[in-house]
Amino acid sequence: MKKSTQKKKKRGSRKRSSASPILQEGATPNVGAFQEKAVNKKLPHAAISKKESERRGEAKGSPMRYINIAVQFLREAKMELKKVKWPTRKELLASTAVVIVLVLVVSFFLGLIDFGLIKIIKNIVG
Repeated sequence: MKKSTQKKKKRGSRKRSSASPILQEGATPNVGAFQEKAVNKKLPHAAISKKESERRGEAKGSPMRYINIAVQFLREAKMELKKVKWPTRKELLASTAVVIVLVLVVSFFLGLIDFGLIKIIKNIVG
C-alpha cells in the first residue's frame, strides 16, 4: 500500500472525556462526580467498617475486643476442620507403619555412618 492512500488521524479530534473537563473562567470543578465514583467502588470484605454501636463496645485494648477475636478465630477453625478429609483407620495404620519403618531404616543407616567415622577418627588420632 502506498503511504499517500493511508489516512492520517487528526490529532485532537477525539472527544474529551468527562474525567478531565475544561473549566471556563470563574467556573468551579465538579468534585461531586469524583466523590460519587469513590463511594460507588466496592470495598473489600475486610475493609467494611463496623457499626457505631459495635465500635463503642470494642475500644482499643479492651478485653471484649480480644474475646470477640478469639471467638471468631475458633468459629473459623471449626469450619475449616469440617472441610478436612480425615483418613480412615486403615489409611492411618498404613501411613503410621511406613513412617516407623522409614525412621528405623534411616536411624540404622546414620548409626552405621557414625560408627564408621568414629573408627576412622580413632585410627587416625591413635
